[in-house]
Amino acid sequence: MTKAEFITFAAAMRTYYPRENIFPNQQAIELWFAQLADIPKNVLDLALASWVATQKWSPSIADLREKAADIEGKTPGDWSDGWDKVQKAIKYFGRYRQAEALESMDEITRQTVSRMGFIELCNSENVAADRANFRTIYQSIAERKKRENQIPVEVMALIEQVKGGSIHGRIEG
Repeated sequence: MTKAEFITFAAAMRTYYPRENIFPNQQAIELWFAQLADIPKNVLDLALASWVATQKWSPSIADLREKAADIEGKTPGDWSDGWDKVQKAIKYFGRYRQAEALESMDEITRQTVSRMGFIELCNSENVAADRANFRTIYQSIAERKKRENQIPVEVMALIEQVKGGSIHGRIEG
């Protein structure tokens, strides 16, 4: 999104919420732009329109990023859909075709099954306990993935560098 497009977006927010002190100064506009610039303008407009239609207060940056991720399909699915995929994979591929079974699953389901062990799931006689454990692990991974999808790519790259020990210091905006 360009700066000019963001200025138009900021004007729309001010119009939707005239009683709130949105973007009180140029620095606020700069900071918001820096945090939202990676989102395509049409997606950000849809996120705002969706927010305005369902909420009574102005959105935060996090609110808009969350809505944008939903619109772009970056929000993880429901754990029960993942569990259904696991059950189908077990029936179709069986325990001897683990690689193919895992390949048939989405990323979060695959990670969950990998933690639990595909062979163990195939051999298990306690489906209720497996389902409960799957749900817990899946929801944990999905929540982390959802948060990661909301963070700008550049910020995630810097976070990974800090975690890896390749940079030190602070991020300047």
